[in-house]
Amino acid sequence: MGSVVQALFNRVTAGGKWTDERKLVLKLDVSLMIFSILGLTLRYVDQQNISTAFTSGMKEDLNMYGNQYNTVAACWSVGYVIGQIPGNILLNRVPPHRCVTACQLLPDASMIFCLEIGWTIMTLCTTWVKNWHQLCFIRFMVGLFESAYYPGLLFIIGSWYTKRELGKRSNFFQAATALGTLVAGVMQAGIYKTLNGVDGRAGWRWMFIIDAVISLPVAVAAYFFIPDLPFTTKRSWILSADDLALARSRLTDAGRLGPAAGGLSRKALKKVVLTWHIWLFTLVYSCYIFAQSELGRYLEQSAPLSPDPQQSMAYWLKDSTDPTYTVEQINYYPCGIWATQIVSALSFAFISDRFLGGRRWPPLILVALWHCMDCAVLAGLPVYQANRATRWVLYYLSGVVNCTPGLLYAWCSEILGHSSEKRGIVMGTFNAVSFAFNAWLPLLLFKQVEQPKVYKGNIAASVASAIQVVGLLSILYLSTRDAKRGSSVAESVPSDTASDKETGHASGGDEKIA
Repeated sequence: MGSVVQALFNRVTAGGKWTDERKLVLKLDVSLMIFSILGLTLRYVDQQNISTAFTSGMKEDLNMYGNQYNTVAACWSVGYVIGQIPGNILLNRVPPHRCVTACQLLPDASMIFCLEIGWTIMTLCTTWVKNWHQLCFIRFMVGLFESAYYPGLLFIIGSWYTKRELGKRSNFFQAATALGTLVAGVMQAGIYKTLNGVDGRAGWRWMFIIDAVISLPVAVAAYFFIPDLPFTTKRSWILSADDLALARSRLTDAGRLGPAAGGLSRKALKKVVLTWHIWLFTLVYSCYIFAQSELGRYLEQSAPLSPDPQQSMAYWLKDSTDPTYTVEQINYYPCGIWATQIVSALSFAFISDRFLGGRRWPPLILVALWHCMDCAVLAGLPVYQANRATRWVLYYLSGVVNCTPGLLYAWCSEILGHSSEKRGIVMGTFNAVSFAFNAWLPLLLFKQVEQPKVYKGNIAASVASAIQVVGLLSILYLSTRDAKRGSSVAESVPSDTASDKETGHASGGDEKIA
């Protein structure tokens, strides 16, 4: 099969314009990117189905009239946090394609496969829940099984692409979170209309059965298509030995290194804690996750239960008395937020890579400032004023902020490219800490009983976005300072060691962990 695929690929890429590097990037796009995007889209369909199910009959069926919805969201976050850092560390020691596809595959010798089968089983079991207490347990387990999926795939993507390629790929991947959420709303509305009551089963319960059926073939394909890390993977039916040599060469030229001996030693871990990267990236990402928790899910990465503009909009439509909206309309109308996110993610990624020379901070600061204003205005507007057009626009444009994760992960990969282990730990930490805080903060500031106004939550989200801007400016200053220091050190060392120094400092000037 491998020889047939290679022959077909060579036929398609015949011609002088197809350099070896372009062929390599195309292979990565066809394998790593396509199946990462498909897998993440289905994951978000699974996740978002909880929030769409809530407004499609789950609330009434499970008697969730108080703050039970928030409690269920917190259970998912707790499971997600617990698995974050161990999952990202494993990516440097266990073949990543086993980590990220295990949720939907039968387990192999590696216990990592148990994660994906657990995710699929728990999602399927949601269709049989009898009360919200059972739903809490299921969501905790789903969060635990899903914990390494989103940051793990971004880690792999950041390990293969160069700076001029990474922004677009990271945000194409990020756009899948919006696509999955958008598809979930459309699917839930269609299923509610066509399957509600069939075989005595509510429409929202059918959705979880359908999820399990469509997830399996994509996961099986992903197991064969998604490569491991470039410095540890072996020749495969997709990537030849020449492809791997070229990939490693161009990453080394860009200052990217693979897993190193002693990279997870006590001394190395101490260096991680004592540098600014882990603290500032954690601050920025935590502020982002909280500020957009007003957006319907925690985006990472992303709890589908988080009360946010998308979820607040669903409440806004559901509680409206003049006019009133059907269940299908309540599911369809908030999808505009995710359409906005897709456009935002792709546009800012293209601008960052093509016109800003790979600089990530301008769009990151711009969208954070916009979200700060958006949440502040939502807090001040009457919920059901005579002219509701302004609130519709603000809800839809709140999706702009969700281009942040793809660009922030890309920036982190570039600054910490010299150490695969440090990059994995920092990414896992800022993802885990952000969800640790957001496991309980929405319980205080985005209470279900205060929807859709959530005045305190919107004000807090606006403040968090302002703090996020300060954190981004701090990262910009410190990374620029470290890069200049790295250049100065490289110029002052003997010529026979200068290239080694440049490699160690090319992406941020931090000392290599080894």
